[in-house]
Amino acid sequence: MLLKFLLPCLLFVFSKEVLGAHECVWITGQVNCQHDPSKNLNVEIRVYDRDSTFFLLKLMDPDDLMGVTFSSENGLFSLDGCGDDFDWVPGFKNKPEPYIQIRHYCNKAEGETITLPEFSTFVPNTYELGTFQLDGPSNGAPKVNLKTNRT
Repeated sequence: MLLKFLLPCLLFVFSKEVLGAHECVWITGQVNCQHDPSKNLNVEIRVYDRDSTFFLLKLMDPDDLMGVTFSSENGLFSLDGCGDDFDWVPGFKNKPEPYIQIRHYCNKAEGETITLPEFSTFVPNTYELGTFQLDGPSNGAPKVNLKTNRT
């Protein structure tokens, strides 16, 4: 009786290792608050793995936090993290869909959160955000420069 319960549980736990895609990201960049450079310090940058776009599934399986960091006084940051996604369809790899959220206090005392589009740059390459203006109009998706050698 106990074996009938434990075997499916063990298969489920180990199936993620066998049937899941594990990917890591390296991210570098700089955030800039032009009207008040003192607010460049401690901007919170997070990278998430998007799990589902369907509302009901999002409630059951929210996006996974892959990593978090805070910017230096000149706005520079580097961030790394890893994510796992289960391969729901055999033969089709379901890679993590990373995206960045930036939480800052440049424009409002209560703070703002900026969510950037998904990207698909994984280790050994580095996703370079460049300089992101916190108090200016967004010019669309940031440019991506790939680096294959990280030291």
